[in-house]
Amino acid sequence: MDAGTLVSRLEHLTPHDLVTYSRCPYEMEATRAQRASLQAGTAVVACTPLSVVPERHSPLFSPPMSHVTVNDGRLDLTGRETLIYLDDGEDDLPVLFPPEHVRLDPRLGQHAGTLYDDEWGLSGRPDFVVLTPEGSMFPIEYKSTHLFTGYHESHGRTFDTIQAIAECRLVHAVTGRRPSYGLILYGDVQGDGTHEGWVQIAYGDAEEHWLKAALSQVRSDRTRPPVPAERNCAGCDVNRQGLCRFAAARYEGPHAHHSPMGYHPTFRPRF
Repeated sequence: MDAGTLVSRLEHLTPHDLVTYSRCPYEMEATRAQRASLQAGTAVVACTPLSVVPERHSPLFSPPMSHVTVNDGRLDLTGRETLIYLDDGEDDLPVLFPPEHVRLDPRLGQHAGTLYDDEWGLSGRPDFVVLTPEGSMFPIEYKSTHLFTGYHESHGRTFDTIQAIAECRLVHAVTGRRPSYGLILYGDVQGDGTHEGWVQIAYGDAEEHWLKAALSQVRSDRTRPPVPAERNCAGCDVNRQGLCRFAAARYEGPHAHHSPMGYHPTFRPRF
């Protein structure tokens, strides 16, 4: 079997898939099945068996976190950087660069702005990609929320680390230049910027090896079990639609009904 055939058979994944899998593999699987159903015009069934036993913790091992730096306040660039990619599909991104510092790289603009890594079967869209005067590149992912005190998994920052690592790989795959880090920028829209901040996440051999292993783990997992927990289920779109039979809390707007059983047997997937 040649390499091209092998790549074509890889299950295609996105940074968002990895983030969702790290929270709840069933949420990822159900969301992907729902999306595939809409695209195909016919029902696509999630591979998670109905008899699956829920997990207490995510099966995905955490990404390297030893070289993550958290910074309070506004992100101030030197003024010598150039914006070479902007996700024009996002409407609420802040303006970080004046027009004279915008030179969009045509390599990053192919495929309507979606970056593809054919070798690893990965694709996605960073919010920004920046070129430094020294010739290095780094992606920026913008979050409208505030910078949390500390960098705790319960606040979702591990998820942002996963996204930044995957986006660094995409920039490397498309341009041939491996970023040494990615940034997560927190705009604190509701707080009028009083708790702005940004996080720098290293991207080196350890992070690249983690990403490759994580992609392999997701693809080899044919069960994709649910991980019912309040912090997972409260923000899950599948649960909000009433399509999850495993949810720890039924979503009912701002007030959730908590099940002593840990899930709701009346909930059934509809795809």
